[in-house]
Amino acid sequence: MLNEVPGMACDTAASADGVESGAIIEEVMAAIVCTSICMIQTIVLLILTLLAGCGQVLRVSEYSRIRMGTRARIVLYAQTEAVAIEASDAAFARIEAIEAVLSDWRPESEAVSLRQAAPRVWHAVSDDLDRAIQIGHAVWKATGGAFDFSCGEMTASWRRSRGLGEPPVEWAEMFARAGPPGARIRVQPGALWFESPVPWLDFGGIGKGLAADAAMETLRAYGVSSALVDIGGDLAIGASPPSHTGWAIRRSNGLPTLYLSECGVATSGSSEQHTGGRSHILEPRSGQWMPLHADITIVAPTAAEADAFASAACVLGADSLRATLGGREGIVVLPGALSKPTPACQGDSSEQ
Repeated sequence: MLNEVPGMACDTAASADGVESGAIIEEVMAAIVCTSICMIQTIVLLILTLLAGCGQVLRVSEYSRIRMGTRARIVLYAQTEAVAIEASDAAFARIEAIEAVLSDWRPESEAVSLRQAAPRVWHAVSDDLDRAIQIGHAVWKATGGAFDFSCGEMTASWRRSRGLGEPPVEWAEMFARAGPPGARIRVQPGALWFESPVPWLDFGGIGKGLAADAAMETLRAYGVSSALVDIGGDLAIGASPPSHTGWAIRRSNGLPTLYLSECGVATSGSSEQHTGGRSHILEPRSGQWMPLHADITIVAPTAAEADAFASAACVLGADSLRATLGGREGIVVLPGALSKPTPACQGDSSEQ
């Protein structure tokens, strides 16, 4: 009996150690299993996230409508067709709103209503009109008056002459007597002052660019950053298309293609608008219509600036404009015009 007791004691101890070791092993195994499950869950979640991201490929869509007397075109990249349609509809509506304010073809527009404004008092203007005035006035000062958004009466007379097939009326004598229209305007934020005789506002040299910029801002508000807005050749260009270095902007006469993003582009010249051997561009400091001249393209931070500086370039000439601007940041003056818009303007050379 005495021999069996130690043996029994030893077996009992061994059994206790075995139970404790088994519990430890089970805990370790459980921890391993739990860790493995967590890792698997993490991996599965990562895979699902990647798959979801792969499913959100941006698709290209193109829409066009008649706006501002010309064809307005929007090319954009969006995740779904629904987003593309909603964003483009809002952008076209924004263009229409700008036209309703700036148009000198619409008797009810704000710009036309100011023809009846009393001289020598401040007149409050809307935000959209103020934006056009502020940008236009800045370009007027930067170019020494070579761009002027207050020559509407002269523009209206040019249209009448073209309709009759006659040379345009010259305004040099009137300018010598009353001064250039731009010198008869004062500008402050949100308001405009006219000297007599009250000039007529004309945003034909900046309005399409301004509307293109506004449309681009609207697209961004809908989460669309990679887009191009083209209103009669005045371009507002957003972020580059996916996997591209820029939007391919083709030029006429075999000139090198431009690859651009986050800027504005505009061309001005007399190749399409002239009558009686005279351009539709007025020399706004002298009141004389410009002779026929070559097309000039401007790249600028915004489409509105590109539009206005392109008009000034027709008055000053490309070299004189470059000298006048003195290397102003973001402004590039180029010879020639843009090609007619085609689907090829949707990406860079990697698409070709």
